[in-house]
Amino acid sequence: MLCAFAEEPLRAQQPQPDSSRTEALRVFLDCRGGNLGCSLDYFVVELPFANWTRDRLFADVHLLVTTLTTGSGGTEWTLAVIGRERFAGRVDTLRTTTIPNASEDDVRRALKSVFLRALYPFAIQTPLASRFAVSYNAPPGETKSPTTVRDPWNFWILETDLNMFLNGEQQQKFTEAFGSIEARRVTEGSKIVVGAEMEYRGSSYTLKNDDGTSETFSNIIRNDGVRARVVRSLSPRLSVGGVASFRRSDFLNLQHAIRGGPVVEYNLYPWSQATQKQLTASYAVALNNLAYQKVSIFGLMQETRPSHLLTLATNLRQKWGSVNVSGRAAQYLHDLSKTELTLQGGMRLQLVKGLSLTLDGRVSRVRDQLYLPGSDLTNEQILVRQRALATNYSYFTYVGVNYTFGSIYNTIVNPRMDSFRLLGGF
Repeated sequence: MLCAFAEEPLRAQQPQPDSSRTEALRVFLDCRGGNLGCSLDYFVVELPFANWTRDRLFADVHLLVTTLTTGSGGTEWTLAVIGRERFAGRVDTLRTTTIPNASEDDVRRALKSVFLRALYPFAIQTPLASRFAVSYNAPPGETKSPTTVRDPWNFWILETDLNMFLNGEQQQKFTEAFGSIEARRVTEGSKIVVGAEMEYRGSSYTLKNDDGTSETFSNIIRNDGVRARVVRSLSPRLSVGGVASFRRSDFLNLQHAIRGGPVVEYNLYPWSQATQKQLTASYAVALNNLAYQKVSIFGLMQETRPSHLLTLATNLRQKWGSVNVSGRAAQYLHDLSKTELTLQGGMRLQLVKGLSLTLDGRVSRVRDQLYLPGSDLTNEQILVRQRALATNYSYFTYVGVNYTFGSIYNTIVNPRMDSFRLLGGF
């Protein structure tokens, strides 16, 4: 007999304060990265049978949430349920999917249902077990499960985005506009993505001269382009495809940059495990047609050069934290000294109870700036970063340490006067 759980198959009554709370299930929610719907306050209120801890090392159950984007633009949520302490060794995996543009409430309700199913086998082994009731709905006898779907869009998805920002004061004004459109078709065996982006940044400044007069300095930066990517799956680990792009950039002195070529990619792990771990190697060969807005430092207004690119990347998300590291090596084939080497990555590690460490960074060795203009820039152009400058390297680093101590339970929600700080309070 087929059966299906109701939308909320398990219900826990709100317990009154009693001694059983001390032995209630202790749960740590690991749902970071700004994911819509990962609101701990909501789950504290809606799933009151658990004591929600601030640290996984204090928990009986660790809920590790990871996400992937679906072909329709929605989100597949993968929940790793990891037993700890008295439940050590128990591991399970559940999944659910939310549609594109789902509201935060829709997402957290979907996650609540999954969390409830995940925690039930653990919760019934606590003193609160008697407070649960189990229910299910059997489907109608004639329920059909078609194996094929007639899709009038043939799995194509279109997504558009447009943003504009205006701000300023008496002597400064800023305008920013960003727009994009993307069409994609994603199936198990192939992926096609075509998109276009537009970026406009404009600013003006009123400058005072020594003689008391004033003048206006304006800065306009435009960056736009079109890109396409086609991927074909050859095996659970191997993929081949091609990429092409058109780009114009004031900052990079590009009237246009047209690039394209084949790509091959291999993942050490099957892509079915992508939410938890990836280790990929990608290699591409490309032809680059470059046209400049101003004569380049090599005295050219246009050139066509071949290049190749190797990328190695790893992404791990485990109960102890997350690590993502990628390395990129690019080289022009007409002059092998024209290279760029980049290493970037981030780590978020839980060292001991209450103490976590965050590291992020990027470092590049730059030797391939064919696009630099031959003429010197004014001081004003340098200050507002109107054009890219010659450099042998670039870097970015971030280090953060967080330590929390005190009560290990997060079971009380009190949002009073939170809006006071949003209005400039303290």
